[in-house]
Amino acid sequence: MRTMATLVAFAVAAATGCGLDGRHEVPTVDRVALQNDIAKRLAEASQPAKSVSCHEDLVGEVGRTVQCDVVMSDVNSFAPIVTVTSADGAGIDYELRPALSQAQLEQAVARLVLEKSPGPVDSVACESGLAGTVGTVVYCDVDIAGVRARRAVKVTEVSGLTLNFILLSN
Repeated sequence: MRTMATLVAFAVAAATGCGLDGRHEVPTVDRVALQNDIAKRLAEASQPAKSVSCHEDLVGEVGRTVQCDVVMSDVNSFAPIVTVTSADGAGIDYELRPALSQAQLEQAVARLVLEKSPGPVDSVACESGLAGTVGTVVYCDVDIAGVRARRAVKVTEVSGLTLNFILLSN
């Protein structure tokens, strides 16, 4: 199973300002600007997204993260993790790491199982989403025709925002 996109890192300038007391405010990228930037970068990489939705503003503190939902097509979506790599008075630099939300992973596992199974998939329940780090394992309970099986999902490769994983048998 593969989730497509071809980006590695973005940099964006964020407005900074001074509070009334003279202290500098922490720079931020508001979620709408972040969504627009990610959509623009995907389009420039010939991978236009149907939609991009970020959950919150990106605060310019190194290590801070936000997660966004990117829908590429009806069967291809992912939830990149946006991490601040540097911030100063002039702006914020950030990178994106591929990931799947719990719901996205459950849908992907259901599609994979359906491809290999003669019967319908009754349900899939994963313990969490899947971070784009090679070797990461997440367990999912898969119900097929009333029979429950615990399956492991393992990340095998990460390239840019492309995340490859396999569904392991018991």
